[in-house]
Amino acid sequence: MTLNLETKLTFALEHIAHLHDLIEDNEYEHYLNDHLTTLEYEMERQLKNEQHRKANRPIPPRVQRNVQGATIKASNRNT
Repeated sequence: MTLNLETKLTFALEHIAHLHDLIEDNEYEHYLNDHLTTLEYEMERQLKNEQHRKANRPIPPRVQRNVQGATIKASNRNT
């Protein structure tokens, strides 16, 4: 099974949230949180970029194939 980028980033952010819980009360919690927060912000940035890319992707025109297999334009989805 292949996961798309948005799903991978969402799963990564869930794991990061669990790591925040796991390092609580650790002797080096402050140090670990600094690095984990950097990773978290980068994952959130990439997720927002991916969601924006998907939301603004142009819609391809619909096509049909004739009996010879040649592609013909059937309609324009934007109208």
